[in-house]
Amino acid sequence: MRMWMIDPKNLCRQHLLGEHGEIHKHKHNFEKKHKITNRIKKNQIEPASMKTRHDELVCEMIRRGYNHHSPYDMPDISYLSEYEKNYKVDINLSKIDLQKKCKNCII
Repeated sequence: MRMWMIDPKNLCRQHLLGEHGEIHKHKHNFEKKHKITNRIKKNQIEPASMKTRHDELVCEMIRRGYNHHSPYDMPDISYLSEYEKNYKVDINLSKIDLQKKCKNCII
């Protein structure tokens, strides 16, 4: 999975919950100071947006009646280069990729 950065209302259940889980997974990776170069090259992650995106996904989860019990505190990402920290996912590429993978998401 990845950070799609598409309006959460347009994501199917699988992709909404998957992106939420991915954000929590990456928190551990940041805490361990793992490299994210490949995730950046593949247009899959926006480090500086993790907390904001988490909260957007949670709002949609709650709106749909899903349970949420995993708060997110932004980890220290200061070890990343400025480019990596501030990388922005190309939403148009995300839409193209998601459209190929899922007929349940609204693109």
